[in-house]
Amino acid sequence: TLKPSVEVAGHHDTNVFNGHEDDLGNPPVSGTSIRIAPVLGLTNGSSSEVQFTFAAKGDVRIYVSDNPALDNLTNFGGNADLGVTFAARRAISFTLFDHFTHALQADNWESLNTLNRVANDIGGRVSFHPGEIPERRPFEVSLMGSYALDRFDLFDAGNTNTIRTRLTSSWRFLPKTAVILDASWDFRAFDSPGALKLTSNSSPWRVNAGLAGAVTKRVTARLTGGYGMSLHDAGASFTGALWGLGIGYRASASTLVHLNYTHDFRDSFMGNFIDFHRGTASLNQRFGTIMDVTVYANITYGTFGELNGANLPAGTKINTKVRQDINVDAGLKGHFEISRMVGAILSYRLRGVFTNFQVSSQSDELLDVGSYTAHELLASVSLRY
Repeated sequence: TLKPSVEVAGHHDTNVFNGHEDDLGNPPVSGTSIRIAPVLGLTNGSSSEVQFTFAAKGDVRIYVSDNPALDNLTNFGGNADLGVTFAARRAISFTLFDHFTHALQADNWESLNTLNRVANDIGGRVSFHPGEIPERRPFEVSLMGSYALDRFDLFDAGNTNTIRTRLTSSWRFLPKTAVILDASWDFRAFDSPGALKLTSNSSPWRVNAGLAGAVTKRVTARLTGGYGMSLHDAGASFTGALWGLGIGYRASASTLVHLNYTHDFRDSFMGNFIDFHRGTASLNQRFGTIMDVTVYANITYGTFGELNGANLPAGTKINTKVRQDINVDAGLKGHFEISRMVGAILSYRLRGVFTNFQVSSQSDELLDVGSYTAHELLASVSLRY
């Protein structure tokens, strides 16, 4: 089955470089761009013993501006996912996959630099899922291994190589309720160890287990708990408990509400890691067969690993060694089905960071406030076959 489509959008961002009025030389800069996203999907269906899937999406961004820093963001990115599963309907199956991304991202300071990068994750997975009817198998366990790389266009110090391993399992002991297990252990190494003074190589692992399923006909829930460590070679490392709670409520055939809370950690270029608590909420409302509206809000409270003041850039100082951020990502998105082949999207997004962390010169001149707020507007039309 071949599924091609293309989306053409107009996008406006009030703060492309995440600036602040009090930053020295980095006030908010707004930018307008035209975005073109061709999409291609290909699959041979789920009834075959050898299942093939391919999905690719382009990301063309053309900035309409005479500002050199904005004009420099005009570029072509995108992503592609390829997967082939052998013996897909047997008790033991094997999958080979590759995930490729060319991500486009502006720098956090108005300049001709970018944070554009190429990422690729290639690997395989073996799965054991006994049972004669694939759609009714109550038990599954999968072991995955892959090699991932990150290569920045200009930010060479951030280039990494990572070996990823992951074990997942589920046992559906009731018709709509399952015990779940998710364990991973990664090994991340920088191409140039020491080039970034505020982070180091790491071998993070985490194990989570819990329950997921239907509580009633209208309510679903997911509850997990576990433990993890970031295991950095130098500097601070995370060690602690992890947990998550998710609830879904289908108020009607056209109304769906989701609430989620997560405590976890992730690697960071500053302070080695971020210990974060994230709450998310979303409301999806369908209006007939024409319009679908989603309102969402994600709030993340993160604490960075303790920073070593001796590793700061020359001539600078910070007001605290423990950075704490509140990240806000909220918005409204309306999707309109004009016809089977034509769709349209109107969306608004609020994003921002509020932090206790500031960088100043040795003479107390404020250089980087750390906080920012931005508003994004997008309007698009998509054609699909």
